[in-house]
Amino acid sequence: MNLLSIIFDKFSTKERKLFLGGIILVVLLLIFLVFLIIRDSGTFVSIPGGSYTEGIVGQPININPILSANPTDQEMSLLLYSRLSNLLQTWNASSDGKTYTLELKDGLKWSDGQPLTSDDVLFTINTVQNYNAHSPFYQSWQGVSAERVSSLQIKITLPNQNVFFMDNVDNLPVIPEHIYGSIPAENYSLSDYKLQPIGSGPYLFKSFAKRKDGFITSYELAANPFYAGTKPLIPTFSFKFFENTDEVTQALELHQINGYGSMWPTGIDTSLLKGFVVDTIPASDYYAVFFNPAVNPILKDPNIRAALTMSIDTNEIIDKVLSPEATPAAGPVLIPGIPAPTSTSSTSTAASLVSKYKSKNKNQPLTITLSVPDVQFLKNVAQIIQSDWESIGIDQVNIQTVDMSDPVNSPLKTRDYDALLFGNFLQNPEDLFPFWHSSQTTYPGLNLASYQSTKADNLMETIRETSDEGTRQTLLANLQSTIMNDDPAAFLFSLPYLYIHSDDLRGFASGHVASPSDLYRDVSHWSIAEVQVIKP
Repeated sequence: MNLLSIIFDKFSTKERKLFLGGIILVVLLLIFLVFLIIRDSGTFVSIPGGSYTEGIVGQPININPILSANPTDQEMSLLLYSRLSNLLQTWNASSDGKTYTLELKDGLKWSDGQPLTSDDVLFTINTVQNYNAHSPFYQSWQGVSAERVSSLQIKITLPNQNVFFMDNVDNLPVIPEHIYGSIPAENYSLSDYKLQPIGSGPYLFKSFAKRKDGFITSYELAANPFYAGTKPLIPTFSFKFFENTDEVTQALELHQINGYGSMWPTGIDTSLLKGFVVDTIPASDYYAVFFNPAVNPILKDPNIRAALTMSIDTNEIIDKVLSPEATPAAGPVLIPGIPAPTSTSSTSTAASLVSKYKSKNKNQPLTITLSVPDVQFLKNVAQIIQSDWESIGIDQVNIQTVDMSDPVNSPLKTRDYDALLFGNFLQNPEDLFPFWHSSQTTYPGLNLASYQSTKADNLMETIRETSDEGTRQTLLANLQSTIMNDDPAAFLFSLPYLYIHSDDLRGFASGHVASPSDLYRDVSHWSIAEVQVIKP
């Protein structure tokens, strides 16, 4: 019998209770002291675990990132495919800026375990350069020559110096030759791989579920063990698909999804959501009405274009249709500090210009058809523009809803419109060549206003050849003024990217997006599981 037991036996009943109470109190104090130490000296560390579910309004159609322009496909593809820059070990440019040597990392593999080599990169470049593939990357890779040096090296030659070329490399997803090499480009969308892709991204395809009517309801991904970058901390990433934002709102309220993002006004009252964080992310976009003089002759008159531009009340559009985060678009150059010519909404001046045009042309009736994608908020914007134009004397303004998803008959290809309400999304805000150079007036170029200006062309070409940032800023300011003074389009507003996510999400970087898929550039660092440890 030890000494403590002897002493304890000599205690009275009351003394024993006091003794045990004292011991319990000491233990509780020690526990509290440990808690204080952890609270003051501890830090939370992300660990692998959990699952994340993203909500999307829309449907996956062809999850092949170099072929599909469907926003849902593009958004999902960055999780399944690696961009070329992420596969590179090194790259070098020649002194004249026309030749690039790219070297891949050694030991790269596709999600099915097959080797990923320079042959896959060459196949990808050749595919996007194939007109019949209708690739959204077609324009940015035209005139580029690529050749194999070894299984890891590719030599790329440009027709002209382009200081922004590495942006093309950064944004190009690579697809597997061993999967698509034997399939004609026109038939890619017919293969099972359009929904069950083999990629090299942080995640791989696992399964999907659909209703009897073919509507895909969910899509599940798993961490890719062959991914060349940092392995994802979230092992399971899923998508749930909805037909409208009302369904998304309900799913958020019931916590059936962890995140939802949109480049458009969502109509969701985020103040009512509990357990979620709302991030408003800057985006490189602007919406404008692009005038097409090639279809409607009255738009050849610079005064008519000026009148149409100055009559639009952008502030009314933002107040009545858009979210408070929307901002008026200063012009085609989305660089802070680049000035634009001062322009204000002036109904009286616009009406005077229209009246003078009518007098000069013997009161010829003025009719304009405004084409707009089948998107509700854009149709609402079009109605305001219709009223503004008719108020200054335009006799008839017709609104025509168009299908932008049709690869054959889309207005982006046919250019069959008087005026088009549409948004431009710039991968590099300094490079306006794809959108405003006269060589891009026909599909797949993106010069939607059929704008032609020798001065503007020379500026865009010089900007691509200028490595000094300060000089580029001066050239961009000149380009901004040149385009704005010609009124080829009425620049309306810019919208941020809105991302709603659960408040337990860690590692999310909200810096800047050029497209929804940019949201997932750092997805490997996202986490929803964490532990607290004491700092050393």
